[in-house]
Amino acid sequence: MIALIGTALELAVIFLVLNVMVKGQGSDIYSDMRAKVTGVGAKIFVLLMLCIFIVQIFILAGQTHTLLNQHLFDDLNIHKFLIPLCLMAVLFCFMPARAIFRSGEIWWMFILVAIVLAVAPALRSIRISELTPVLEGGFRPVLNGVFRNLIFFESAAFLLVFSGDIKIEKDFKKKFMLTAGGVGAFFVFFVLLCTMLFGPLAPVKSTAIAGLTTYSAFLTQGGRLDWILVCIWLLLLLLRFGVTFYVAFASIRYLFNIKHRAGYIGFGLVALIYPLFVWIFGGAEGVNDFVGHLAVGIILACLFFAVPVVAFFNSLLYNRKNEKPKVH
Repeated sequence: MIALIGTALELAVIFLVLNVMVKGQGSDIYSDMRAKVTGVGAKIFVLLMLCIFIVQIFILAGQTHTLLNQHLFDDLNIHKFLIPLCLMAVLFCFMPARAIFRSGEIWWMFILVAIVLAVAPALRSIRISELTPVLEGGFRPVLNGVFRNLIFFESAAFLLVFSGDIKIEKDFKKKFMLTAGGVGAFFVFFVLLCTMLFGPLAPVKSTAIAGLTTYSAFLTQGGRLDWILVCIWLLLLLLRFGVTFYVAFASIRYLFNIKHRAGYIGFGLVALIYPLFVWIFGGAEGVNDFVGHLAVGIILACLFFAVPVVAFFNSLLYNRKNEKPKVH
């Protein structure tokens, strides 16, 4: 139920973001904000975006460390993990946005094959009986779960940053929504599969779906070649981490009104993230505990939707206000 609701809400976010991208007045969301919103209002909006991106960075760092620590290392020191991860993320800040998207175009087929290979063997062990009874405890636990887990969903808000680098063609929104709908349907199927495989244990193994994958057919210590699949899953997480780091860097540039590329700002972002992840949160478990707290989840869920909703209505009102009257 949480997966169904979360997927529906995420598709709504994607729809709002696509409309902002199509109706944008600038080359990206930042120039769009300069054109439509007063200086202070635009800064507050971008600050909200930055908060979402930083939380996502923590979550992705935690998921990556969990995946590595479960299957490729016996005990991965947090500093040896974070230093190369942060250096890789800083490199994204020196890359043009188009190069980032090209990386995704190269690897998406490998990722798709890895997902199929990871899921297919598990189909032999599913137990449909584990899905019932539905809503046995009422709707309140589902609502609590939505707030606790919504921020773990892949946020489409970062697409706003790349709006100027995406070519808007005919039927762009329709094609994008169909693709997003297919991904959402697979996500719901994946959660159903996890539930049928692990029963009541599935939700407590990890609050993040990427963490759940580490308990599926990946048994690298068994001498098989499943570590190849782990590496491809890892690649997906690294791409997401790098892209999210890049959009946080772009938001900081806007907030401090830095016109040139200034890739070195990425090191400043690392100086913020590194000590918070290591000493404040204490690693992946601390991040999951913090984000999974109900009060924090509600606040993050509000932020999660505030960004695309505000951007959409701001774009809508601006376009209506500046719409030229039709000449009869």
